[in-house]
Amino acid sequence: MPMWDDILGHEQNKEFLARLLQPGNRPHALLFYGPEGIGKKQLALRFAKTFLCQKPDEHPCGRCESCRLINLAEHSFAHPDFILVEQEAPGKDLKIEQIKEMSRQAAFAPALSSHKVCVIDAADRMTVEAANSLLKLLEEPPPNWMFILVASRLERLLPTILSRVIQLRFDQIPLALTQEALNRLGLERPELLARLAGGSLGAAVNLAAADAVSYRDQALEFLEALPLAQPMRYVASQPWLESYDKQGGLLFTEMLLFLARDVLLWQNGLEEQIYNCDCTDRLRRLAASWPASHLKQAADIAQQAYQAIESNAGAKLVLETVVLKTDILRKEER
Repeated sequence: MPMWDDILGHEQNKEFLARLLQPGNRPHALLFYGPEGIGKKQLALRFAKTFLCQKPDEHPCGRCESCRLINLAEHSFAHPDFILVEQEAPGKDLKIEQIKEMSRQAAFAPALSSHKVCVIDAADRMTVEAANSLLKLLEEPPPNWMFILVASRLERLLPTILSRVIQLRFDQIPLALTQEALNRLGLERPELLARLAGGSLGAAVNLAAADAVSYRDQALEFLEALPLAQPMRYVASQPWLESYDKQGGLLFTEMLLFLARDVLLWQNGLEEQIYNCDCTDRLRRLAASWPASHLKQAADIAQQAYQAIESNAGAKLVLETVVLKTDILRKEER
C-alpha cells in the first residue's frame, strides 16, 4: 500500500487515498483542506501521479510513459490526462479563463489512463465567476474524471461546491516530525523554525530561506532597548529601518508579534507553548518588566503594521511608527 512516506504526517488521509488506487467506485471530486504549508498540494500531486501510473506498485513506477510525463521535481506536467490549475502568481485569484480552459478538456476521453485527474490548487482563491464555472463541472462531471481541490480556508468555498466533494481535513504536523525533517535537511535551529512555522514544514523552510531568525533577533533587541532616551536618534541609528523591503517589514512585524505572544504566555505560566524556545532567559526578563495590558497593545501595533505593509504601505514609515508607538507604551509604565 503506497503511503508516500516522504510526505510528513496525514496517515489517515494517505490510507484513504491508497484505497482509491484499487479498482471500484471512485469519487469524482475530493477536497484537501487545512493550514498552508503542510503538504496538501504535494500529496495531491503525488497521488495523481500514482493514480495515473501504468504500473503502480507502492509508488509511481517512474518508468512508464505516464510517469515520465509528470515530473514533480521540475514541476513539469505534459501528461494528456493530468491538469493542474494553480495561481499565476502568489496571492492572485484563480480566473474563470483557467476553469474554462480545463472545461474544454472535458470533450476529450483519457488518452493514456483510465481517468483524467485535475488538481485545483488554491481553490479557495477563485473569483466568483470561476467558482460558478467549476460548480457546473462538479454538478455534471465528465465521465472518468477526478477533481482534487486544495484549499486552506473552507469558508471561502461555495457551500454548493462543498456539498459535491469528499472532504479530507489536513491537520498541523506534530512539531517533533517537522523538527526531524528540518534536521534531515541540514537547517540550523530546527526546533525554533518548527515552532515559528507552527509545525508547517513548508513554512519552516521558507522562514529559513528568508533568514527569519535574524529578523527575530532584531525584534528582540528592539524590545530590550525600550524605553528609548531619544526615539528619533534611535530610528536614525538603525540600519534595518532603512534596508527592509516589504518582505523584511512583514518578517520583522511578524516576529515582533510572536515575541509579544511568547511573553504573554510566559506571564501566564505557559512556557511550554512559546515559539522562541532558544531565548527563554530574555523572554523571562521581558515578562517581568512589561505589564500584560501593554504587551497586548504592542501586539496590536505589530498586527496593524503587518497589515499596513501587506497592503503596500511603505515599510520604512510603518516601522518608524511601530518604534515610536511601542516606545510610548513603555514610557507609560513609568
